[in-house]
Amino acid sequence: MKSRWLHMMLIILAFGLTVLAIAGGAYFRVGLDVTQGMLSAERIRAPFILEDIRGTEANRQEALDLANRLESIYTIDSGEWQFVENNLFVLREEIVAIRSAYYQERTQYEQTVADWEAEIAQIDEEAERAMQEWMIARDMAQAAELAIPPQPQAPPLPPVAPEWLGESLDMFVGLPMRFSEEDQLMIVAMGDEDFTEMWAVVTAVAETVQINEQMSVIDSFAERAVRRALEDEAELSRAAEDLVVDIVLRHLRPNVIPDEERIWQRFDEARSRYDTVWIQPGQIIVDEGEEITEDIYFLLGEFGLLRSESVREDLVPMLGVGVLTAALFLISLMYLSFYHPSITTSKKEAMLLFTIFTLTLTIAWTLREFNLPVVALLMFPMLVSLLIDRKCAIVLTFAMVIICYFVVEGSLAYLLFYTTAGALICLLSRFGTERNRVFLVGLLVTAVQFTLSIAVALIIERAHAFSDLQGLFLTASFAAVSGMLTVIICTGSLPFWETFFGVVTPVKLLDLTNPTNLLLRRLTIEAPGTYHHSLIVANLAETAAYDIGANAHAARVGGYYHDIGKLKFPHYFAENIDGENPHDHLDPINSAQLIISHVSHGLTLASEHRLPQFVRDMIKEHHGTTTLQFFYAKAQKSSPQVDCKDYRYPFVVPQTRESACVMLADSVEAAVRATMPKSNSIDEVEKTIRNIIRGKLNDGQLADSQLSIKDVTIIEQSFFRVLKGMYHERIAYPKTAPATAAEEE
Repeated sequence: MKSRWLHMMLIILAFGLTVLAIAGGAYFRVGLDVTQGMLSAERIRAPFILEDIRGTEANRQEALDLANRLESIYTIDSGEWQFVENNLFVLREEIVAIRSAYYQERTQYEQTVADWEAEIAQIDEEAERAMQEWMIARDMAQAAELAIPPQPQAPPLPPVAPEWLGESLDMFVGLPMRFSEEDQLMIVAMGDEDFTEMWAVVTAVAETVQINEQMSVIDSFAERAVRRALEDEAELSRAAEDLVVDIVLRHLRPNVIPDEERIWQRFDEARSRYDTVWIQPGQIIVDEGEEITEDIYFLLGEFGLLRSESVREDLVPMLGVGVLTAALFLISLMYLSFYHPSITTSKKEAMLLFTIFTLTLTIAWTLREFNLPVVALLMFPMLVSLLIDRKCAIVLTFAMVIICYFVVEGSLAYLLFYTTAGALICLLSRFGTERNRVFLVGLLVTAVQFTLSIAVALIIERAHAFSDLQGLFLTASFAAVSGMLTVIICTGSLPFWETFFGVVTPVKLLDLTNPTNLLLRRLTIEAPGTYHHSLIVANLAETAAYDIGANAHAARVGGYYHDIGKLKFPHYFAENIDGENPHDHLDPINSAQLIISHVSHGLTLASEHRLPQFVRDMIKEHHGTTTLQFFYAKAQKSSPQVDCKDYRYPFVVPQTRESACVMLADSVEAAVRATMPKSNSIDEVEKTIRNIIRGKLNDGQLADSQLSIKDVTIIEQSFFRVLKGMYHERIAYPKTAPATAAEEE
């Protein structure tokens, strides 16, 4: 519970420090206290390359205005001809109907006139006959001197001559266009053949003009086009041509429509022809004594150089940054708990990570105004990789880069550079603790930093990157030097971390295997048999761990120190007994408890000498919960009612592969050493190794060791290879007879 509270307090404290660092960082810095219209008190230069949005927008608007003033492009709408053709067809049918009515009316009129003339002729004929008869009667009366008969009555008045009404011509009124009286008479007077020919000309001319000529309105231009088209058709009389022109003009329709595709293409090309305005790094935004105009004030704001005008402007982004930071912390904690759970249970590792995080955050915050937290951000991934875990370092570096982005007010170049460089340093740090490779790692990091700096500049600044080659290579050189300093500082500070946090590095492991170490010197002097046994166990465990891909250095150190508890009663252990066996005078239970106690004594010595935790774990786990078979069997001979628990180690089975290698190496070495005096057969050694390992496996001692069946097989082969070289058959040298006294002289 105390450990959980400690971890919780560290998390809360780290989160609070992060929020405070961001709030006081460069992202939320005060900025310049200037307003529009005032005179600048200093010369202000652009800190980085930036697009002048307003200048670019002005150029874009100018290009847009020019594009809007371009004349429209029109094309002919061929679909209008269908309407014209249909209207002409309707007109023709109506004119044909008028011509037919006119023909009928004319025929009837002519018949009426003929009947009238016949009636008049009959009346005149009858009147003339009556007059002739009267004249004969008069002459006869005069000759006979008779009374002259009265003259015949005047013939009745002839009927009124029929009048031409022309009612069929009134049908022209209902047509969609007006015709003059002359045109009407010409139309109805035409023969069918002439009318058909004239209408064919009307259709052909109308189609030619409607489809081929652009007409926004029907004006004099259209009339000229109609007359030009009429020249190519059959010859007509002047009056007929005028009639054709009149009909065509009355039925033509405006046929131009905007060509949207070409208009938009030309418009898009015109509006896109403008230049983007860039403010180059170091370019003067406003000079000392120059008035700060609206555009200059806007640029200062774009560069983030202005003071916030209200508290709300900082609170809103701060709220977002707080949520983002909480999400980064949650991702990091979940990753650590899933893939590196030891940090959630180890106080030292938690304190170590908190210290590295706080130190990095502090350095970044201190250098926030200089925008040069290079060493701090590169130290973090390397230290976490060296002292905790490389995989964790990659994830935590990503979170750290984003956090420091707000502390130093970074940019896209910042994110690209430090995220990539941090990941590469995490991977290269694998060789950072090998003294013969430190210089090579430094050179690699230097080259990576230099190359990445130039690559990021090319990505961000594009072609503008080559405009300032001196600045480009100066920045890249600074990054390269920072990389070398990072390697030097991190590798040089390892003793500090080892001392204060108990971190175990390959350098620390090398120190622990030094024969001059106090505990190893005591083993050499006080328990030489145990020391020799530990050396063999260390060799076996190291070889096996190396073959299965475990930490071979840790396995060797565990082999050296696994039996240091025997220093308290060294002569009660078989490898140190010289002469009479003290266990012959002890009860089995006392002997067993004395043997078992060497683990507890070893843990006590490990604490006194501040051995790393993994060494203490190997001391506690190297016997697991196995049974002391020798003393248990001895006790059973005297009393069958013996409790097996009294003869079993009350500790923990191996929890790591390295600890399992030490356990198996310890048991195998003791068993092989015990059997070798009885048999010199290598086959017996191999059989013994197999039986010992199978026995541990069947007893459940390897259940939590994370070893696979393949690993167990590899360990067997590794042990056999080492022991075969140690216990190989020797050449039997011949015995020689003792020399006589004379021969001796």
